[in-house]
Amino acid sequence: MKTILIPVDFSDNSLITCKYAIRIAGQNHLTKLHLLHIYPDQLMIPDSSFPSGIDSDAFMNVQFIEELRNQSEESMKSLVSDLEKIVAESKHSNLIVTHSITGGDPEWEIRNACEELKPEIIVMGTHGTGKKGFLEGIMAEKIMDHTTVPVIAVPASVKNCNISNIMYASNGSEKDYAKIKLLLKLFEESAITISVVHFLLENKAKDKDFMRNLEDTFMREGLNNQVHFFSVDAVDKQEALNTFVVHQHIDTIAFIAQKSNLFKSLFSNKLDKKDFFKLELPMLALHE
Repeated sequence: MKTILIPVDFSDNSLITCKYAIRIAGQNHLTKLHLLHIYPDQLMIPDSSFPSGIDSDAFMNVQFIEELRNQSEESMKSLVSDLEKIVAESKHSNLIVTHSITGGDPEWEIRNACEELKPEIIVMGTHGTGKKGFLEGIMAEKIMDHTTVPVIAVPASVKNCNISNIMYASNGSEKDYAKIKLLLKLFEESAITISVVHFLLENKAKDKDFMRNLEDTFMREGLNNQVHFFSVDAVDKQEALNTFVVHQHIDTIAFIAQKSNLFKSLFSNKLDKKDFFKLELPMLALHE
């Protein structure tokens, strides 16, 4: 049985994220959709009343945390009910909805859940930059950097769950072949097209040779109708990215995540993950 881990914060984006996970799951494999919510459980005791007031302060904080958990449980019941209705209406008889609620640090708890559940992919929402919530853009970046599981972050602005035109950003890595094949497997039940693009900055002749060799490999495997290759001269890197996304009707961005500046070798310091979040497209981080 496959497992898709879906961290949720009960924002409007949570249900959109769940619908996206259903699309990824398809209908041919038994799949568990596991919803995970993390609430803060750290006691914040002011030192103004220490030590005489510490007991009452701690009690008030424990009450507050307990109320957070109770509210989380009620919200989870509602979300699970909504998701089960969607699953029933979509006639996905292969899907099982499970859930868990825990207190703690979101980054650590998501990583712990990965160790326990062994998911094939994490599907999480993101409010993007400038908004609050444990699934804000910064948290999505952290999860992308510090898990070994593929992570897809779905912005709140996404109104549909189309997965048809995926852009894979190549940085000339020897792992590109394996990651493109992984994309094909992850979305094997969707009629996807993968546009493999390398934005040329330096060593242009070498980069073009790499892309030609990679294209020849997929052509020999008979996948050239599904995987297409582009080498783009990038004078203005941000403009080149935006233009490519629009012209190719890209609906999902995929890349190899690195703990260091993600696209330093690909785009230089002027373009990194934050620029991809600005595109307001689902972003899929694969790992080395």
